[in-house]
Amino acid sequence: MIKFIATICFIGSFLAFSLGTLGLFRFPDPYTRIHGVGIGDTLGVGFMGIGLLLLSPSWILRFKLIFILILFWIINPTMSHLIAKAGVMYGARPTKTTRMRKE
Repeated sequence: MIKFIATICFIGSFLAFSLGTLGLFRFPDPYTRIHGVGIGDTLGVGFMGIGLLLLSPSWILRFKLIFILILFWIINPTMSHLIAKAGVMYGARPTKTTRMRKE
């Protein structure tokens, strides 16, 4: 049963990475591409980590996987935000079809 759940997690990881890659090629401007890839990577690594946690034989390995997952979930969205902010600072403009939220 645990191997079946881990397999489902690995399939979910593959789908998240695939959709992130598809977003990289299909979205019109750099900001939506960063968003698509960032979400895909975060979900993909999350599903992969959960699948590996289910299959890991020792507690020390599980602890290391949890530490890596937490680190990735903190670093990946932060770096996506910083890349987008650098794009704004250096003048990368979204396309005219991209809707911007007014604050």
